[in-house]
Amino acid sequence: MNNKKMLDFQTIAVDFDGTLCYSKWPELGQPNQALIEYLQEWKRNGNKLILWTCRAGEALSNAVEWCREQNLEFDAVNDNLPENAKA
Repeated sequence: MNNKKMLDFQTIAVDFDGTLCYSKWPELGQPNQALIEYLQEWKRNGNKLILWTCRAGEALSNAVEWCREQNLEFDAVNDNLPENAKA
């Protein structure tokens, strides 16, 4: 018998450049509004969201801040969700 607790949410990992943001790295551009609205609804429904991007350092900080300005918050950035990580 498997004692693993079933998670009651789903997870989407989403890229930044060319997906959430129409940009030419490392600049920031216009938001993909349709995708952002979909992901906001996804979170409102109790699901989890990961930002998965090749950005690092200041470029990553700028991307995360840009997402916050779009009212898009992540449960993890370039990492697994804490509840999915092995102890």
